[in-house]
Amino acid sequence: MTWQEIVQRYHIKYYDQISRVTKPLDCLDIVCVDYLRTYANGKFAYLTNRPEFTEYYASEQLYRIDPFFRHPDFYKDGFLWLENCNSSDFKNVVFLTNRQFHLHSPLLLIEKAKNYVEMFCFSGKSDEAIQALHLNHAHLLKTFREYYRRELHPLLNKMEEEGGSLIDLQGEFFFEGYPASEIKTETIHAFLIALGKKAEVEKASLLSPRERDCLRLLMRGNSAKDSAIELNLSPRTIEFYLENVKNKLDCSSRRELLLIASDFQNLGLL
Repeated sequence: MTWQEIVQRYHIKYYDQISRVTKPLDCLDIVCVDYLRTYANGKFAYLTNRPEFTEYYASEQLYRIDPFFRHPDFYKDGFLWLENCNSSDFKNVVFLTNRQFHLHSPLLLIEKAKNYVEMFCFSGKSDEAIQALHLNHAHLLKTFREYYRRELHPLLNKMEEEGGSLIDLQGEFFFEGYPASEIKTETIHAFLIALGKKAEVEKASLLSPRERDCLRLLMRGNSAKDSAIELNLSPRTIEFYLENVKNKLDCSSRRELLLIASDFQNLGLL
């Protein structure tokens, strides 16, 4: 399937449905939201409420220089301003294109799972609109993320099944590049320890990568069954991992575990 076919079969065909789901963002002066989920095997889902933008994107073959249609290993959880990505060619093209389509200050909300990465790209009516959201009301964008996933879940699954592979569309480019400069984990830990958070750093360091995956999904509100599907494990294995986490963190209840996980998340340790 070509990019032009993707635009026709999903962005244009389901425009009314996508627009209905993204309509609440009008209240926050957000005029464009792109959704992207990419898997390590190249499977992906990509939706937008501005198909005229993606028609241009496809016709100009901007996907050939887009640093965000990449292998999940290149990403980390959190917010990222497009201007902070390391691809200067793509930034220059997108900023000119955004001006053409009256879009401002693209802000990405990224969430990493075991085998995929999920991104929302929000553009506002003005730079001030999206900057105010990021600084003062970021939780609203995260709340919208949950709503979007729930409302468009069937369509996203449909696209994953039918949309082909980014490896076929991108070639080796899928395995190249990275979206932004990183601060080393050791530097972050040193910073937090200097702030008196040594105990939290040491506790978080006890967790294995898979235990972190399970804890992140628990924080998202996943049941053991939901997490098992995402991580390709059994629900019993998910419960086993979470029980290990409770023991490592010396938690006596699920509520206490969630409080500690929330603290880790706020410190960037999860």
